[in-house]
Amino acid sequence: MKKNIQPIIIFFIIAIFISSPIILNKTPVLGVDGYFHYGRIYEAAMQIKHANFSILNLYSFQQSGRVVNALYSPFLTYLLGILLLISGSWLRFQVVLNILVLFIAGISTYYVSKRVHLSEKVSIALGIIYLTSNAVASFLIVTGWRSIGLAFLPLMILPIFDMLQGNLKLKNSLILALAVSLQVQGHLLSAAFAIPVLIAPFIIGFIQTHNKWLMVRYLIMAIITSIILCLNSILPYLQLSKHNILVPPTKIDVTNAIFNPFNVFTNNDIPFFGNRVSFTDNILAILVILGITIVILYWKNVSNLSKVLTLSGFTYFFLGSNLLPWPTIQHHVPVILNFLQFSFRFTVLGDAFVLIGAPLAVNELIKNLPDTFKRTTELLLVMLSITSVINLAVSVSDNVISNYRKTTTIAQSAAINPKDLRLNPMDGHPVNTTTDLRAAWSNRDLSQLINTVDRTTPDYLPITKINNNEDYYGLYTEHVLEKHSSFNKDVRSHGILHISWIQNKTHRIEVPAFIYKNTSAYLNGKKLNATHISKTPIGTINLNGIKGKNSLTLQYKASNIFNLMIIVSDLSWLILICYFIFMNMLVRSDKKLSQSIS
Repeated sequence: MKKNIQPIIIFFIIAIFISSPIILNKTPVLGVDGYFHYGRIYEAAMQIKHANFSILNLYSFQQSGRVVNALYSPFLTYLLGILLLISGSWLRFQVVLNILVLFIAGISTYYVSKRVHLSEKVSIALGIIYLTSNAVASFLIVTGWRSIGLAFLPLMILPIFDMLQGNLKLKNSLILALAVSLQVQGHLLSAAFAIPVLIAPFIIGFIQTHNKWLMVRYLIMAIITSIILCLNSILPYLQLSKHNILVPPTKIDVTNAIFNPFNVFTNNDIPFFGNRVSFTDNILAILVILGITIVILYWKNVSNLSKVLTLSGFTYFFLGSNLLPWPTIQHHVPVILNFLQFSFRFTVLGDAFVLIGAPLAVNELIKNLPDTFKRTTELLLVMLSITSVINLAVSVSDNVISNYRKTTTIAQSAAINPKDLRLNPMDGHPVNTTTDLRAAWSNRDLSQLINTVDRTTPDYLPITKINNNEDYYGLYTEHVLEKHSSFNKDVRSHGILHISWIQNKTHRIEVPAFIYKNTSAYLNGKKLNATHISKTPIGTINLNGIKGKNSLTLQYKASNIFNLMIIVSDLSWLILICYFIFMNMLVRSDKKLSQSIS
């Protein structure tokens, strides 16, 4: 029991230490993605608080009838909405969430390392190094949502281990489904890139096993379970993308943000930690070179698991580096400008596989050597893990100090172009700097932060046609941010968003609101036909307003089957979690019974 508690305490203390600059200075860190994700979490919290659920974002994103939460990690976002309500303020929420993400990354790496038979000290050290890696630590600096999913990524190694070992039981099949589904819930694009890593171990396991039908049944069970778990993320996207033309993700030149993970002396800009390489990047770069060297030179002396993990990590590092001809690739496949955007999306996926695969290969190589070699390896990894923690804590502290300065603007703090930001007065006072906004972070009125900072985010808007040369960020600022405050908005029961305004005469007016195909819209009590409404290039609607008071009501109406499948998907998560808790308790009781008998 003591062995199980010790790593939990260690990871918890380290997570608190790394977050301590935020705690002690009462100054938050919020990067370029922060306001977007905090808006989603606020929406989930308010829907839960008022028991008023809708696919539309009713309380956030300028209350314009947009759909955001349903298309972006909905189940996870509602869980964080509950956490926000419990925390009571944005500052406490940020601290608790940072600690949770770091802790989950550390404990999941530790658990997997122990499962593949690495020592206790090595497993703890690897967990510490992983939670300080760019894959995870970027959450503290830029609120990179993918980090939440990547905190669970080491769990993907469990089904790899099971397939190679021939552990084809129901529980192992459910673990595979859970590992994949956690990635989908965390970040869909990262999941799409991570899932192919399972192909090689399945083929190897299928060739080696004598019970090939059991292997196929194991896979089918995992696929079906995973689909059910992911329906809450997949169905809304399929429904909206099928019936609506959605604004594509921002086009970004991949070659502008390539970080070469193999060059440990590089000065390339890393978006997470500024214009320098974090110490953990150096560790991972050395480990991938060490691991691939051992695999090549001592192929017969290392296990299939070591080979698969090391080669997978090397592949992701290679794909994310400038060794790949990215200029030519994006020239011939321009769609990656919208959907890949950054090559480091591959690199961060390789971190977990490199971090466990390379030490496992080293451990297998020195297992027959004197214990001095093992102790030296443990000492080295512990030293590296301590240095990694200090390095990350300093990076967090640097950002906190910058945000504490009275001269730091909110745009500078969040690395946002000022033209994509609109700041509203708070308690009658203008807001421009992080100091001006500080009171909103500790305020129990969670709406103050959301209503003070308006961020340009044109994701998932329904438009008439896609124009690749259009500046959708600029259009959103012009048609929504600069106009929405002229309209009155309130949320009513049954997921109804009510927008009202007054006109001096009858005339055509642009309303900063969006209508999807399944949106039921009524103007002054008369139902509107979504397909016949005139829209601007960004998707806001033009309506014929009457003299005097006008009202527009929006309500998203999904089919009963759609709603039922979402409920089934959400309940399946609860059932699966309860199953694993029950099985774990059963195993522990069996162990205690065996010990008492012996």
